[in-house]
Amino acid sequence: MDLQQIKYFLALAKELHFWNTAGKMNITQSALSRQIQSLENQLGVQLFERNKRNVKLTARGSISQRKMGSRAQQA
Repeated sequence: MDLQQIKYFLALAKELHFWNTAGKMNITQSALSRQIQSLENQLGVQLFERNKRNVKLTARGSISQRKMGSRAQQA
């Protein structure tokens, strides 16, 4: 897990839309998706529930958002 992955996670958790988040982060949607999947694999938890139309945080994703958000502000 690196700082960039955390930034991507926090941005997606706020926006809840891969395409919009990717545009704001200046990366492709597929690259953002790969980074989020990599982060989930490293943490061993699913952070988002996804389907073709929606993205939402899981309970674990909400907890991670609060923890990572506070740590990112301290950094």
